Amino acid sequence: MGITVLKHNVPWGPFTRAQIQEGLARGDFTLQYLAYAPGLKEWLPLGEVLHLTGRESLSPPASVACDLPPVPSSSAGLPAPRIVPVPPAPALPVPPPVSEEARRQAIPPVAPPLPHPEIQLHKAPFFRRAAAFAADCAVLFVPIIFLFGLGALTVELQGLIEHTEPELMRQEWLLLERNFKHLLFLVAIGLAWLYAAGMEASPLQATVGKRWVGLKVTDLEGQRISFLRATGRHLGKFLSALPCFLGFVVALFSSRGLALHDRMAGTRVVRK
Repeated sequence: MGITVLKHNVPWGPFTRAQIQEGLARGDFTLQYLAYAPGLKEWLPLGEVLHLTGRESLSPPASVACDLPPVPSSSAGLPAPRIVPVPPAPALPVPPPVSEEARRQAIPPVAPPLPHPEIQLHKAPFFRRAAAFAADCAVLFVPIIFLFGLGALTVELQGLIEHTEPELMRQEWLLLERNFKHLLFLVAIGLAWLYAAGMEASPLQATVGKRWVGLKVTDLEGQRISFLRATGRHLGKFLSALPCFLGFVVALFSSRGLALHDRMAGTRVVRK
């Protein structure tokens, strides 16, 4: 009994069962190829044909409609193969909409942030702060006083050597005093701001005077302050100085040692 195999819409064969087994082993065709054997009613997958041809009796063949292009004349007498359409895959079920309450319950709760370790801040003693203030004033203004003294000495020596008239000496002194006042104003307004704000906002967190007495400037949580906040703290010192440095004195009665400019800028002066 020969078996005809439909390959590329062309019948091949007939083959014996042994030849079919060899063709399957070589990969010439697979069990899904359509095949026909005498006694079958239509073309069936090769696997079914091999199974059916093992039975004793088969129904006589019947003519079927041709759904493929005409086969070659060498295949006369064989029924035209009919391809059975594959049914479409069933649509996946659409999940029901999830309510907003169920969605909120599905979201895992956010873990609370770990608490920051508390930093122990020890307020700076008032008189130690006063010593630091005096040291910073010395750093800023002693060089100016030294320059004034050097200028005065120059004026006097020049008057003695050149026998300068008293009126010219008086004019020289007036010029020296005017330049000294201008320089003093420039240092008090400009250089003192850059000195205090720059060093307190730096990694040192302290001016020269504060480092000398073991103090530093922080925010209320003990962290380093920014240059902008250090600038605000320095400007607040002008208000603390009025009247009679009363804003500085209030630090003596504060539990955290806060002066007026510290309260305005949100800063503290603490021991290292």
